[in-house]
Amino acid sequence: MDRSRRRRQFNRNLEEERTGRERFRFPLDMDEEEGREAPAKPAERSGKTSEDSDLIRREQQKSLLGESRYSRKRPRRNTISKARAVPSAIHGSKGNPDSARRDETEASSGDQKSGYSSPIVEELKRERAQREKKQRERMEKRAEKTEAERSIGVVTGQSGKAKVEQEIEAETDAEIDTQESGTDVQESGTGKKSTSPFNVMMTPYDKNKYRAKSKAQAKRSGPKNTLPPLHILGEGQDGSYDSVDEALADEVAAAFDAIGVPVRVVAYRTNGIVGRFELSMKRNFRLNVVGKLKEHLLSVMPFEDFKLIVPIAGTSNIGVEFILPEPYTIPFSTLFSSSSLKLRKNDFKFVVGKTVDDQIFSFPLKKAGQILVYGGAEEYSSAVVDNILFSLMMNHNPRELQIMIASDKAHYREYEGLPHMFSTSRSITDKHVLKDILEELNNRHNQFRRAHVRNLDSFNQRVGNDSKKSVIVVVIDDLADLFEHNNPEAIRAIVQILKKGKPLGVHLIMNHSRDDVGLRFELLQMMQTRISFKDGKSKVVDGAKELTEGNDMMIQIPTSNKPLRVNAGVLTQKIKEDVLSHLKGIFR
Repeated sequence: MDRSRRRRQFNRNLEEERTGRERFRFPLDMDEEEGREAPAKPAERSGKTSEDSDLIRREQQKSLLGESRYSRKRPRRNTISKARAVPSAIHGSKGNPDSARRDETEASSGDQKSGYSSPIVEELKRERAQREKKQRERMEKRAEKTEAERSIGVVTGQSGKAKVEQEIEAETDAEIDTQESGTDVQESGTGKKSTSPFNVMMTPYDKNKYRAKSKAQAKRSGPKNTLPPLHILGEGQDGSYDSVDEALADEVAAAFDAIGVPVRVVAYRTNGIVGRFELSMKRNFRLNVVGKLKEHLLSVMPFEDFKLIVPIAGTSNIGVEFILPEPYTIPFSTLFSSSSLKLRKNDFKFVVGKTVDDQIFSFPLKKAGQILVYGGAEEYSSAVVDNILFSLMMNHNPRELQIMIASDKAHYREYEGLPHMFSTSRSITDKHVLKDILEELNNRHNQFRRAHVRNLDSFNQRVGNDSKKSVIVVVIDDLADLFEHNNPEAIRAIVQILKKGKPLGVHLIMNHSRDDVGLRFELLQMMQTRISFKDGKSKVVDGAKELTEGNDMMIQIPTSNKPLRVNAGVLTQKIKEDVLSHLKGIFR
């Protein structure tokens, strides 16, 4: 047989002899006492016994070193022992109930072996015991006092609300003190156990959470003021304002036939002040030629001034807009009750008037940003400002809306004494007319930066009711007087508000009624919403030169690239006095 093959062949005798040999213990795995006794025992080397002859597998044999193994790791020179119990993320300072006994055993065995007690640990234990003792004494005294008051019936003389708040504050402080000490205190006499988390020290988040939960248990009383009712605004618009004048429609069609352009009246729309005939023309007629026909139509039309719409949006027809011979006034009550403002939502929407299509023009103030009213007589421009302010005051209380007026006109003296006023009315020529607003603007800017927010809504969502900021509306009338008196401080403040005011909740409503005083282009670009009355040069809004004198204006909003023709609503003097007196009496 080959030698290599013979070497690999299994030899039963050699295997039995190798199995019967004595296994020597490894010195490092032996205890000190066993290590000293081990050399004294002679290594018995006897013949084969019945036990040695039995073939026992290695995994079934009893380990000779099992008794000498440690139940825990041997402490070494670089082992770091903890000075105090670190709270667990799951079990807190109480620890795992299963491992509590094991930790005590390990700590006691380690102390006995090392023979050293840390003075830091002892000091912490002593302070903790004193704190727990003081807390128990305080809770016992409080329980005895409460029990005595209940039994004797002591009347403290405080109001019910103040007493409830004091009790809630005391309970909250007791809970926080108990939670900071990390113990569960048993209240004597009541049998209740304070529920505290397992944390050794409560975080500010936990403290605020428990304090808010305790205060929420008390009954909260709502506001005692109400918003003005809708019936105080008076009656609406006359229902016959949209009736069609057939004779006038025939005259318009005859005027186009007179210049050789046959048309047919398709529809008629009106808002009570401005009417519009929708005319259908032949297909082979080019619409871009219609604009040049206005000069020929002036002499044959039944009205003096009109405006051609070529074409009407969404159709191939043209429109003729004109002032009605007998206009119907648009009351403010119609604007308010026919729009979404009647739902009394807290969305800061305002209404100005009606479009030619008989649609209510309403827009949110937070989207409108800074508003400019350009041109027009004083009665019409002031009516636009009144519509905006009354729309906001009807749906928002003084905690949500504040108003400041910078004007020398007697028209705004009625607003004095309102609870919505941010400050008293000042003259437009005053050097520090906008000083308070500028300080409020800078304060809000710093507070929003600390809160990591960018706008007013985000800030109010993060703070409580007492810390919420209100929307501030600043009325400047007239802006032309401010430019004439050369008030640089006020102009700088206006520029700052135009740049930063919209996200911070500060909005400007500026009236510029004189066309002879120029308006800088840089300021005009920062005014997002522009309202223009008739303007021969259309400086502010395109198409303003085609308007008529009086209650007729073009409005350019930031969400649209096309201006709208709007007729303002009318707020009578009696309704203004009723609403203002109601607001002054309710919120006083």
